[in-house]
Amino acid sequence: MRPHHWVKAGLVLVAPMVALDLSLVAVGRLIAAAGLACLAASATYLLNDAIDAPADRLHPTKRARPVATGEISRGQAVAVAVVLFVAAPALGLVLSPLTGLALGCYALLTVAYSVKLKQVPVVDVLTIAGGFVIRVLIGSAATSTPVSVWFLVAVAAGAVMVATGKRRGELRELGRAAALHRQSLATYLDPVTSKLLAASAAVLCVGLVGWATIGAGGPRLREGWACVMIAPALAGVGRYLWLANSGRAARPERLVRDRGLFATASITVVLFLVGRAVS
Repeated sequence: MRPHHWVKAGLVLVAPMVALDLSLVAVGRLIAAAGLACLAASATYLLNDAIDAPADRLHPTKRARPVATGEISRGQAVAVAVVLFVAAPALGLVLSPLTGLALGCYALLTVAYSVKLKQVPVVDVLTIAGGFVIRVLIGSAATSTPVSVWFLVAVAAGAVMVATGKRRGELRELGRAAALHRQSLATYLDPVTSKLLAASAAVLCVGLVGWATIGAGGPRLREGWACVMIAPALAGVGRYLWLANSGRAARPERLVRDRGLFATASITVVLFLVGRAVS
């Protein structure tokens, strides 16, 4: 169920936190929504491992996964996945109809990804990006917090960038055996991933600038503060591009430990809070 991947559910918290909508009721609803997003994501991992068990046995690290080793049967994994896929949207309806709908859309998208879309080059990356955007919308729906289109563009572009870096890293790690593990990986050669990384990074930067300055639903910081806040964020994008291009982004969940990314993210958050206070 990959608890170490639950950090991605942090995106559920983003919209209300950026809007500084932190009442006790909102915090409670947000925690519940993030928990349901974790359940839905875990259902995806269970289904994915059940489907990928034969290929995972050929992977240097994934072969240690419980389904691949036979510790958990494929039938057991699928059964628990089905329960979680049904439970997460159903419980989301308790928070709000839109929250349940968003969780249902996330479940359908991730099932399609596990069954088919992850084998389609580029589409797999775009599907991952869609999952990240839906996570943001889950938090927005749970707390009735509006979210800027510019911000969603930035999230989608950032997700494409991270997913592309992951594919590039996996290809570097597996080498000639990449196609045996997943056929679509053979498509992500350096020239292809370099272009995807550059394009997604450019859209991410534009989305961040638009969100911070002109986007409806954004913070609309003073021009000077917006520029100051964006500077470390862009430095963080540059840091990630360096990591991805060097093949060190195969496991995005580990990048939270990177000092450069942590520093740029922390500085951006502090400047954002100061900018909101003075704007």
